[in-house]
Amino acid sequence: MKKTLLAFSAVFVAGTSFSQIIMSEDFEGTTAPAIPATWSQTTLATDGGFKSGTAATLSSQSFPVPTTNATKMLVTNDDGCNCDKSADRLISPTIDLSTAAAAVMEVDLFYAQGTYQGATESGKIEVSIDGGTTWTTAQTLTGSASWQNVGINLTPYVGNANVKVSFLYNDNGGWLFGMGIDNFVVRQPSPDDAKFLSASVNRYSLTSTNNTLSLQVKNDGANAITSLTVDWNDGTAHSSVISTNIAVGATATINHPIAVNYATVVEKTLNINITGVNGNTDPNPGNNTGSKPFNTVSANSQKVVLFEEGTGTWCGWCPRGAVAMEYMDNTYPNTFAGVAVHNGDPMTVTAYDAAADFSGFPGANVDRVLLGVDVSDQDFETYYNDRKDLITPVGIAIQTGGSGNNVTVTVNATFRSNFAAANYRLGVIISEDNVTGTGSTWNQHNYYSSQTNNIALTGAGHNWQTEPDPVLAANMEYDHVGRALLGGYSGQAGSVPAVIADGQVATYTFNYTVPATSVRANMHAVAVVIDQATGEVLNAKEISLATLGLAETSTINMEVFPNPASDVVNVNFEGQGGDYTVSIIDLSGRTVASKVVTGAGATSVAVPVTGLVSGNYLVSIANETGSYTQKLMVK
Repeated sequence: MKKTLLAFSAVFVAGTSFSQIIMSEDFEGTTAPAIPATWSQTTLATDGGFKSGTAATLSSQSFPVPTTNATKMLVTNDDGCNCDKSADRLISPTIDLSTAAAAVMEVDLFYAQGTYQGATESGKIEVSIDGGTTWTTAQTLTGSASWQNVGINLTPYVGNANVKVSFLYNDNGGWLFGMGIDNFVVRQPSPDDAKFLSASVNRYSLTSTNNTLSLQVKNDGANAITSLTVDWNDGTAHSSVISTNIAVGATATINHPIAVNYATVVEKTLNINITGVNGNTDPNPGNNTGSKPFNTVSANSQKVVLFEEGTGTWCGWCPRGAVAMEYMDNTYPNTFAGVAVHNGDPMTVTAYDAAADFSGFPGANVDRVLLGVDVSDQDFETYYNDRKDLITPVGIAIQTGGSGNNVTVTVNATFRSNFAAANYRLGVIISEDNVTGTGSTWNQHNYYSSQTNNIALTGAGHNWQTEPDPVLAANMEYDHVGRALLGGYSGQAGSVPAVIADGQVATYTFNYTVPATSVRANMHAVAVVIDQATGEVLNAKEISLATLGLAETSTINMEVFPNPASDVVNVNFEGQGGDYTVSIIDLSGRTVASKVVTGAGATSVAVPVTGLVSGNYLVSIANETGSYTQKLMVK
């Protein structure tokens, strides 16, 4: 089966600003499959090339076309045809630029620049000034997993009355995917017009730390942009004139020179406004603004990265997912939490599979921020490294309870910032290792086998190259299998209050009955804190259900990070006043480092470990009423 193209629905609207529209076409007036009568095309394909229709009617299994802001569009589908689409050219009507002072073309494009079986598709936008007899390349397209708004500068062609624009798709002799076109606009722009597209800044930060605010800005005007006046405002203006160089129709990243930095724990909304372009007032201020939320935290918490891997016994490439999950679990046991979300096999949890919404298998969602990403040891490690050091506003402690197959999981989430209108939830994911079954649906298909593609792959208990295809159920054990969502995929409503103060703990107890078909000793609970506004998993924590009544961290919400550590280990805990001793103890019981903390409340202690021999240790927090420990690895 062909590898599924990863695609996500997105809305992109061609910006018309306060400029004169020369030509526009949204394809809503078409009758499928015909293209508009004023448009034309040339093709070698047996299916006729570009066709009109809806996203649903123009999609195929491996080329799922997302919807745009409207119903209809034009698409050429190489996946559905598997024919000669090496020269599919869609041609616009004649554009009269004889009297225009300047011109730009904007269009929504769905084009992945995908590769399959050694061939890679290509796409170009070309311009003709002789009615289509000859063509000049205006832009070679780059791929995207979603619709993208693309613009080209037509000002070099003003003065000509017989201009045409074409979209050229080439499958380069392969069986590839295709191209979609929508919302075609040609306009005469205002001289100086900037369009704010997006902004980025760290969502959370430690106090007294510089954070860079970056803007994505598009030049919607007729002149190159050489300077922008940009203000970010949190109640106080932070305005600066920023030198740049953005060509007509191009997009650039602009870094604001005034850092976002607060000395205390705060919650802010950063309102962003482009107030000037090239020293002039922007004639279209309506597309110049945006905002970003920002919080400082009183202390960082250990970040655990959640990997949800889409898999299925029917999926012959999915053994590499099992190998990657094992590698991450063994390499980062304290900061990686993995769940295998099964699809189309006996281990499927329908609600979980549907909510995860993997568009290809194997695929993965990382912290529910990186969605539908590729799967391998190397890929997983890259995603992990991108996420592991992020500042998080919440730490998690877990306590299990109950008896027999009746389990309680109590999640304590300690927040390290102030929130006036928080929209967070707690949830728990139940997973199970060593899962087995009988029958053909439990056989693991294996495209790495010497019987099929003969590709080297070792891990998760198998040399997959020497195994048959499929690997019989009698020889398979499945790990990290997602079994239940306590509180649902989005978490338990009402589990976190709307108003939160720095240091406040949100607590919720989840109940779970282990099915008779599962083995509790092989099960884990993964607690998560989920941001409802974005879907992001802010933090996670995993605990075994083998022995109930244990706590992953103590009742004083102890956190140890980084873990493994090489230079310094940070120990966060919620003291109850009085004196505490923070110690590092080797496995012979000898104290190798310690610090005394007096009058401890919410406390963060840094303990150097550079002089310690690599290996396993215990971190202990003790006072006159008791002691609490966590494992620590020094590398």
